[in-house]
Amino acid sequence: MKLFNKKGVSPLIATVLLIAFAVALGVVVMNWGKDYVETTAKDAGEKADADLSCQMDIDIGIKEIGNVEKICYTANATDKILEFMLENTGRESIQGIRMVLIDSDDNIHQADNTSFELNAGSVSSKYIYDYNSTSLGTELQYVEIIPLVTVKGKTTPQACSSSSVQVESIGEC
Repeated sequence: MKLFNKKGVSPLIATVLLIAFAVALGVVVMNWGKDYVETTAKDAGEKADADLSCQMDIDIGIKEIGNVEKICYTANATDKILEFMLENTGRESIQGIRMVLIDSDDNIHQADNTSFELNAGSVSSKYIYDYNSTSLGTELQYVEIIPLVTVKGKTTPQACSSSSVQVESIGEC
């Protein structure tokens, strides 16, 4: 009977090899999982810090003079200009603004200006935004100004949507 004369791996060696393979696979999975969890936790922490900073430290608004908000627009055949003054009553400076403009035909324009800086507790001089090069019509119906702040661990300013200013009735200048 040639069937019983065949040599093979003994059951004990096979068991040891199987256990060693399972342990090696477990080590690989645990190392990958550890790196994944650390990266995810770091990202979540940075986002939480940014959100908390936006809600606690950033507070902007349109400057009011005589109970009238200082925001208006000029739109004619040659010029389309938005003018406003911002006030930062928060504890942190802002490093830019994101503007979202919507005209009466529901066309939307969004632009970031990272050169606009406003220190905590200060008021900006009149800011003039020329939107001639956009597809917006002559009548603005909505403006949202979102502050941009530098967050620890990031190189570019991040938007603080929770601290934005929305204006729905914008008069002509």
